[in-house]
Amino acid sequence: MSTPICSILIPTDFSILSENALKIGIAIARRQKSEITLLHVVDQFSYIQPAEVFFPEFKVTEDIISRLEVDFKELTKKITDDTDVKIGWKIKAGIPSFEICKLAYEDKIDMIVMGTHGTSGLREFFIGSVAFSVLKNAAVPVLTIPGDWGRTEFKRIVFPIRLLPGAVEKYNFARPIVEKNNAELLVLGLTDTDNPDNVKDVLELINKLKKQLVNDNIKSQTVVCPYLDFASETIKLARDFDADLIILSANLDYDFKALFIGPFAQQVINHSKLPVLSIKPSHVLVESESMEKRAGSWGRSINFNDISA
Repeated sequence: MSTPICSILIPTDFSILSENALKIGIAIARRQKSEITLLHVVDQFSYIQPAEVFFPEFKVTEDIISRLEVDFKELTKKITDDTDVKIGWKIKAGIPSFEICKLAYEDKIDMIVMGTHGTSGLREFFIGSVAFSVLKNAAVPVLTIPGDWGRTEFKRIVFPIRLLPGAVEKYNFARPIVEKNNAELLVLGLTDTDNPDNVKDVLELINKLKKQLVNDNIKSQTVVCPYLDFASETIKLARDFDADLIILSANLDYDFKALFIGPFAQQVINHSKLPVLSIKPSHVLVESESMEKRAGSWGRSINFNDISA
């Protein structure tokens, strides 16, 4: 059962990176018959001059939003007139990554499309701190677009499979993209060289997926890769395949150690020169619900009277 892509959120900071994401987002929307929402988040301190910080009564946000509303109305009308894509816009004030994830949740957005860049050696700044935070916290798939990517179609797609929850279920979301682009899939079975028994289990997953691909009349190739460095091998094979897109299950690692090492998904996104669609497995949402339950009981077992001053 495929998951339709009816709504796309495209955050913009008015950079060339986000303009490129807009171009690709419009192309996707035309193929999928989707609606687009543009979002700009006014982070007040990125607009005001240093001297203005010392004037707490300075009302900058309202003036900025008023000016931006005029620009958005003009741009969205032009896009609809030229492409027939239904497109709206919203302007929020606050922390960009938080407002992006919040709007995606509240408006039941199906996919976020945003640009990425590389500026330093820390993992989140490889792709941009806002994009990194959105990838960690958004409950919907996120398509990250490198700033210099020029193609708007996804004809050759790399689809890695590992022994993790959600390894195959991401195909349900990816299927409309594959079908609308008449794409060919390169299915990568990634297995650990230190664990040869995993090969059999990965092959079972691949066979399960291939049956579905045959039923859906999707062209595919299969490669089983016993490597230690999954990310580097995925990027290399994507380059050799002349791929337009990599589709990942975004099993994210929040460990401090991972800030420097990086889990598989983050390494691919950071170092790949082509778009990456990160699909968070459904079990992640269950974990967030259990976090709320834990918050309700957290600290309640402590007898505060026993704590010495």
